Amino acid sequence: MKDIYGLLDAIHEAFSRPEYQPRNGVTHCNQFCHEVVSKMGFKGFEGLMANQIIDMLNEHDMWSEVDMSKVQDLANAGTLVVLGTHGEPHGHVSIACPGRLKTSGRWGQVPTVASVGKENMIRGMNWVFSDMPKCYAYRPTL
Repeated sequence: MKDIYGLLDAIHEAFSRPEYQPRNGVTHCNQFCHEVVSKMGFKGFEGLMANQIIDMLNEHDMWSEVDMSKVQDLANAGTLVVLGTHGEPHGHVSIACPGRLKTSGRWGQVPTVASVGKENMIRGMNWVFSDMPKCYAYRPTL
């Protein structure tokens, strides 16, 4: 079920946790995403690293890959969308955040994301990812 207020609450409650602040090169995007998606009803990310989360999203029948051009409208309607890229030693995942499209010189109009990583921020996706991420919508919130 779409729930924009539940999505905003889940994002902001998790985003404000001091334990998700980067320390000594250790980041917590996977834990942040796990907390948000758990509050929205999906319990499958616990203990997974970013690359494993992306692999699960790609294969799990509760998630559908969506085009980046649709992500902001989906988030603004209360749909849970996870964005991610593989990397070594681990990738990165973030959550689409209700808001306005941002302008990227490289990708044009991009969605706003809540990202916990080397720097914690809510900004345009272009500030978070160096490569175009894949985007996955949680089907029960479509």
